[in-house]
Amino acid sequence: MTKIAVVECIPEKKLDCSKEILKNFEKHNWVYLAPPKDQTKIPTSSTLPEGEGIIISSGGSLGGPNLCFQSLKNLTNSALSTGKWLKNHGLKPNECIILNSLPLHHISGFMPWWRHQTWGSGYYWISNSIMHKPLQLKQFSEALTNKHRRPLITSLVPTQLLSLIDDPDGLEWLQSLAIIWVGGSMLPTDLADKARRKSIKLAPCYGSTETVAMVTCLSPQDFLKGSNSVGFPLEDVEIEINKRNSLKIKTSRIATSKWKNDKFESIADSNGWWEAGDLAQYITLDNRTAIQILGRRDSAINSGGETIFPEDIEMELMKIISKHQIPIKDIFVLGVSDKKWGQRLIVLAKFKEKGIHRYPIIKLLTDLIKDWQPSKKPLKWYDCPKLSRNINKKWEVKKWQDWVALNSPIS
Repeated sequence: MTKIAVVECIPEKKLDCSKEILKNFEKHNWVYLAPPKDQTKIPTSSTLPEGEGIIISSGGSLGGPNLCFQSLKNLTNSALSTGKWLKNHGLKPNECIILNSLPLHHISGFMPWWRHQTWGSGYYWISNSIMHKPLQLKQFSEALTNKHRRPLITSLVPTQLLSLIDDPDGLEWLQSLAIIWVGGSMLPTDLADKARRKSIKLAPCYGSTETVAMVTCLSPQDFLKGSNSVGFPLEDVEIEINKRNSLKIKTSRIATSKWKNDKFESIADSNGWWEAGDLAQYITLDNRTAIQILGRRDSAINSGGETIFPEDIEMELMKIISKHQIPIKDIFVLGVSDKKWGQRLIVLAKFKEKGIHRYPIIKLLTDLIKDWQPSKKPLKWYDCPKLSRNINKKWEVKKWQDWVALNSPIS
C-alpha cells in the first residue's frame, strides 16, 4: 500500500531532509514536505493516488491553502524541460553548479535540488545566514568558480535580489552568476531596471506548485534588452489567455490532484487545462508572442471603472516606506466594496514598534502620495499587529477581509 512519509523541512538540516526524501521515493511513498512546526491535516494512506512523489502546500491567497500531489514523473519532466531551456541558451545542465537558498518545502526550493538529481549537475545548499552575509556568499562562490571553472546558476525571489543588489559584495555575487531565475512574485520595474544597469543576468519566469515550477521563462539576453515579460512557454507547455485575461496552462506535468477540505479534487479540466490564479496578456517580443503577468485574479479590483492590482500599490507604498524610513514593517493592500467607486483600496499595516502614535505616520504617507490618481489612493488604513502571510508566503484575502469587518481604521 502507498504510504505518506512526513519530512519536516528544517532549514538547518536540508541535507538530511533530502536524503530522507530519496529513501522514501525508493519505497514508493508519497512524501509530505512539511514546513517547520507544521500542523496541516494530511489524508490517510487508504485514500492516496497510486505511485510516489511529493505532497506540497500550494496557493492559499483565496480560501486557504491546499495540498498538491506531484508525482515523481512530473518532477522529472519539469527538470528535463528546464534542462532543455538551458541547452537552448548555451549552457549544458550537467556542467552547471546549482546554488539553492530557497526553502525545501516550497516548489521553488525543491526543484533546484531535483534538477541536480536529474541532470547530474553540481549542487550546493546556501543557508539563510550566508545569504545575509554578502561577502561570505561572494567568497564561497569565487572558491567554487576557481576550483571547478563551471557556470553557477541560482533561483531567487525579488526580496532576495533587492537585499543583495545594493550591497557591493552582493552585487558582485549577482554579476558572477550565469543565470538567475527570478520568480515567486512580480519583479518591480525599478528593481528590474537597476539589475539591467548592473548587467545582472536575470531570467524572470512564471510557474506554480501545480505546474512543478516554471512554465515560461525570459532569457537574460531579452531581459537585458528591456523586456519586462516572463518570456515564452517552455517546450512542454501550452498557454491560453482568454478575453478576461485569465491565464490557462496545459502541460503533462499538471499536479496529479489536490487535497482540499478533506477530499481530493482534480486540478486540470477534462481537456487538460488548468486555470491559474493570475491575469496575463500577450505581448510581442522579437516577432514572437511572449507572456506578461498583470496581477492576481482574485485580488484585482475595479475602482471607478479602472482595473487596479493591489500588489502594484503595495510595491509602490513599500518603496516610499523604505525611502523615507517610515516605521512600518509590512502592509497588505486589498479591495473593499464602495457605493460610488464600485471598489476602493484599503491598507492593513504592521508597525515596527508598539506605542508609537499611528495617525501622524499615516498622515505623512497620505501626503507623500497626494499626487496619485484617486483610484489608487487607499481609502482607509488599519493598524494590524498580527498581520502575516500563510506558510506559502501568500496573503489570505478572505481572512483579512473578515478581520477588517471587525476592526476600525486609524483615525
